[in-house]
Amino acid sequence: MRGYSVVAVVLAHVVLWDLLGPGAATAPAGESVWGRVYAVLGSARMPVLLAVSGLVVARRVRLGWRPGGLTLRVARNYYLYVVWLLLYAVFYAVVRDPSLPHRVDGVADVLRQLVVPGTTLWYVFALAVYIAVLGLLHRVPAWAVLSGLVALCLAAHVLTSSDQVWAKVPELFLFFAVGVYGAGPLRRLGERASWGLALVAAALAVAVTASGRVAQGVELAEAVVFVARCLAFLVLAVLVVVLAVRWDPLRRLGLLLGRQTLPIYVLHPLWIAVLLAYAGGPAREVTATAVGSLLYPPVVTALVVVLCLAVHAAARRAHGLVPAFAMPHGWEERLGAVDERAPVRPARVESGRGA
Repeated sequence: MRGYSVVAVVLAHVVLWDLLGPGAATAPAGESVWGRVYAVLGSARMPVLLAVSGLVVARRVRLGWRPGGLTLRVARNYYLYVVWLLLYAVFYAVVRDPSLPHRVDGVADVLRQLVVPGTTLWYVFALAVYIAVLGLLHRVPAWAVLSGLVALCLAAHVLTSSDQVWAKVPELFLFFAVGVYGAGPLRRLGERASWGLALVAAALAVAVTASGRVAQGVELAEAVVFVARCLAFLVLAVLVVVLAVRWDPLRRLGLLLGRQTLPIYVLHPLWIAVLLAYAGGPAREVTATAVGSLLYPPVVTALVVVLCLAVHAAARRAHGLVPAFAMPHGWEERLGAVDERAPVRPARVESGRGA
């Protein structure tokens, strides 16, 4: 699930920033098809990625801050956020095209984004925040936490705009919590997956999406539909992926991608920026044709993913995973020892609820 959801993130950004980006001369066929695909991905890609991320750490988060060893996990995510924020700043100091999305420009911008994310790196920042907050709230009943996060999601959706990247942190917190508190139900859903159940989930997702027309123009109603649509597509995505990976090649590919989510996520915006800055002209010639506009997003997505994995593999061979993709080992040991030294009463975790 994590592997294929991060590929969906790359595909969505190729469509949004490149195929349908400013100045794009995309053929009507490609614009129509991929515009619809992007609308679906908008309801699924980040809710699914966040839910799976929450599921992975569910047991530790529900144990609480110290028993779960959350000091290291929070610090590790924020460390990676800071490192890649600095690398983005260096990259955009070299690739100076002002039209590129999600730029990091100068020291002032770096300092601001240490606390207010403004790029796709918000996801890495958010993981640190989510783990920290839910770890502190581990004794609060799940229904109370989820109810509060539904309210937070609705408020963020109504009070912020789509160009405020930082707003995704409060808006999508709910879906990480769904992975934490719903780890058991999500796993059982996967175990019971069938094509019939997937068709029912698809019909529900379509119905919820269609209800958006009724809610149009009423901000709170639109926000409610947004939450319902994301949850419906989360269920559908779980079922579809579980069914698809019964075919062994897809299962093995998903495992490969899922183990390297971080390099794909943090590197793909830079590769897309390189494409836009240095190969935009030839790309426009391709997307201006009907066939080219239809094939362009999946081909470029595959290329970008391969390039991300190649950079990660090269870093591993050059012993360069630290500091770009991992915290220095000594730091991890010291941070891991913080929770071990702290006397604390273990929190009770309900059977079957953890990951």
